[in-house]
Amino acid sequence: MKRHLGPIAAVLLVLAGCSSAPAGGSATPDPTIAFCSSLDAYTKTLRDFEALTPSATVEQYKSAGADAKAALAVLATAAAPFAGAQIYTLQRAQIMLDGAVNDLGAAATPAQVEVALDPYIKAVIVEAIAQHNAMCATGLPSPSSSS
Repeated sequence: MKRHLGPIAAVLLVLAGCSSAPAGGSATPDPTIAFCSSLDAYTKTLRDFEALTPSATVEQYKSAGADAKAALAVLATAAAPFAGAQIYTLQRAQIMLDGAVNDLGAAATPAQVEVALDPYIKAVIVEAIAQHNAMCATGLPSPSSSS
């Protein structure tokens, strides 16, 4: 029996050394965490955009649109481990919103701006919520666990 303990101990030491997780945590963070965090930040910019009132200026709407576009760029980077497929529809909705924001005339009244942008911002929010439900809802397996 003593003869087998040496090789068994060696195998256990090798297996322990090959573990990718250091004591106290995972060596490679789950990409879903970064994705969901970025998605939450993006959704916040969309909610701030949606919260603009008819008394907001055209410049405030354009600034909110730029903030949403920048937050989507961060989200797209976080989605890279998933090949970006998760946010394709969201990106398309944001492009439509960007176009509507870019088409705003300087002479447009805040009420006209709100009416013009409302369907686009709502569409982007719906897509963001769908992504959150699909990727970030608790209890669902993360994409990294299926690899």
